[in-house]
Amino acid sequence: MKNLRIKLLISLIAFALILVAVIFYVNRQILVADIEEQEATNRMLIENHILTDMQTVDNAHFYFDKNISEKMEVALRKLIIYYGENPDIATWDLQKIKNEHGMDVYILDQSNTVIYTTFEKDKGLNFSQCCKRFSTLLDERRASGQYYNDGIDISTTTGGYRKFGYLATPDNKYLFELGIDLLDDPVFQTFNFGKTAEYLIDKYADLIEVQTINAGGVFFDDFKSRKITVKEQSKIFQEHFELAKKTMKPTEFQKEFRNGYIEKYRFLPYVAETVRGESSKRIVFVKYGNFTEIKALAKNTKQFQVLLGIALVTSFIMLLVINKLLSKTIHLATYDPLTNVYNRATYIRKMDNLLRKRKTNQPGLLLLDLDNFKQVNDRFGHVEGDKILIETARILKQEVRNNGFVVRFGGDEFAIVLYDVKDEYMQQLANSILEKIRHLKYVDQVTIDRWSVLSVSMGGAICIHPDESERSLFERADKALYQSKNAGKDQYSSYEEVAADKESQLNN
Repeated sequence: MKNLRIKLLISLIAFALILVAVIFYVNRQILVADIEEQEATNRMLIENHILTDMQTVDNAHFYFDKNISEKMEVALRKLIIYYGENPDIATWDLQKIKNEHGMDVYILDQSNTVIYTTFEKDKGLNFSQCCKRFSTLLDERRASGQYYNDGIDISTTTGGYRKFGYLATPDNKYLFELGIDLLDDPVFQTFNFGKTAEYLIDKYADLIEVQTINAGGVFFDDFKSRKITVKEQSKIFQEHFELAKKTMKPTEFQKEFRNGYIEKYRFLPYVAETVRGESSKRIVFVKYGNFTEIKALAKNTKQFQVLLGIALVTSFIMLLVINKLLSKTIHLATYDPLTNVYNRATYIRKMDNLLRKRKTNQPGLLLLDLDNFKQVNDRFGHVEGDKILIETARILKQEVRNNGFVVRFGGDEFAIVLYDVKDEYMQQLANSILEKIRHLKYVDQVTIDRWSVLSVSMGGAICIHPDESERSLFERADKALYQSKNAGKDQYSSYEEVAADKESQLNN
């Protein structure tokens, strides 16, 4: 009964675990798929927003910075006139010129090196060394002799947002350049891509960073103390930047960290509708995390734990319910309903286990019959006969205690299975049972009437051979039982004694 309850509990728990695990797995797969779909949708919205706003900013500057461009051109042409009057630029007061126009002044020699400037961070900058493609563009502008201005550009040294205008001297010896900081420009303050990036980062939990990189590999950033370039990044970062710039198609890679955290790096090519300068082509770098997924999966895991706890509690409750519903059925399948000792089916199962698992122990089997029991039923009725059987079972259990168990095969046939026994103990047990039964005849008048015609015949056998089966042991004990009956009943015989007597008779 106990083993059945344990097996039933294990089965219920296993079923609950499997059911919860399957539900959890399916639900998690659906959740992950939904999150991935939502992330893809968010990325598309974010990136469309980024590229659209960048185009809007460029277009706004194209239409609204005409005044700045004209101002730059006027100032540069004045410098050309001044150069014609005073070609010794070493004597120029560049700071005074800057104060007049409100723009930084740059003077580049034929090697495209900034030899004089009011923007000290750019002094000595050699474009032919740092930025060969841009240096080639400067050579073309110098040779044309025309005025040029760029749209949104960046400082090569700081990465800040700036605007530049260019005009070469008639002798092509120098290239004059003027630059202004776009952060001071009202148009830029209104149409500022940096504000768009900040807004998107605040809106989307998984968006970590948005950066613009010009074609030369310099990050647009006015808030850094120095410029940041692609060359300072990891090798894989550089490879994807170059790939995006070459193919003009989005590219990406990702990094996995501890606890399931993943960062995805996206590179989005961008070309301004109106080409003005080196920064007309850019790469927008976008970095994403998977915070939403981690949070959702953590919540899903907690739900699983709660569901698992509920399933386990439910399993115990179901066990109690099933145990209550089946306890009577299980009891009837295990015990004799009249005497409450084991029935024959239980005896077979327990005996097989006992013999199969035996080590050095010697199981024993004691068979009992109530002699003349039919006379009790005939004279006193079956109710009184049942009382005799119940009393007999009580005495047998009392005598056996924890050394074995009692079985009723049916009618007046009983058995005692002993876990480990020797001949002496089995003899003592049999004699004690005989004395108890005999004593019942003298307890009171009712007992005398019922037990007056009864006695007990017993036969026992001990399992000595390692490979002996239940059938073999039973047959030996049964022979000993019938030896007791044939010898006059109300006694005990052991199989060993019976076998010894037969051998003695044969020898004689």
